[in-house]
Amino acid sequence: MHVLLSNDDGVEAEGLRHLREGLRVARPDWRLSVVAPTTEQSATSHALTLTEPLRVREHGEGVHSVSGTPTDCVLLAMNAILVDDPPDVIVSGINHGPNMGEDVHYSGTVAAAFEGRVFGLPAIALSLADRTAPFDWRAADHFVENTLPRWIEQGWAEGALLNVNIPASHPDEVRGIRGCRLGSRRYVDVVTRNEDPRGRAYYWIAGHHRTIEEQPDTDLVLSREGWTTVTPLEVDQTDVDALATFLARDPIR
Repeated sequence: MHVLLSNDDGVEAEGLRHLREGLRVARPDWRLSVVAPTTEQSATSHALTLTEPLRVREHGEGVHSVSGTPTDCVLLAMNAILVDDPPDVIVSGINHGPNMGEDVHYSGTVAAAFEGRVFGLPAIALSLADRTAPFDWRAADHFVENTLPRWIEQGWAEGALLNVNIPASHPDEVRGIRGCRLGSRRYVDVVTRNEDPRGRAYYWIAGHHRTIEEQPDTDLVLSREGWTTVTPLEVDQTDVDALATFLARDPIR
């Protein structure tokens, strides 16, 4: 088994280290290749770098960094770095913070897994459901060493990527694993305006206050209750029901 690892927190990120070391312990016979951004690329979504060249640097055997986005990393892995030895599966993470609800559309972690699915690879995005450092990686380590290898060996629904959020706690405190749909939350105070010493305005985009819609059996609610959540995501984002309604009202001729 050849596993491609990537992320959006950068090649030196703590979560990526936990992921790599955990899989090494669990499956020493597997080959692990890391292709990750040189620096943090959080919230880059599925962006590609098209206006400047990309630089690749080797950090020891099987580890490369790319001076671009998570999507750039997977694209270069599949078309250049690992073109003669393609991986069987891609695992992205472990992200330093949750990726639930609408956040999956902005997440570089999810985007790296998404790009793997574009290439036809089974793909999974892993995130730690806590934004507070120092992070508690114990439950995530347990998941990587015990659950993740089994899932990779067994496979999952064709065409889907799995979005997983793991509580930042001791494994014994995790209630279990629940498959669920995405929830919904809204950020407020998204844009903060300030002025520099010369009186010129500048802005920070950073929504700190969130309101969660209390919908049962969603990743946001179940994660808060102590579950590891798993949401299959599709590459094909067609709204089939809306398409059927549109065609019924105004058929394309």
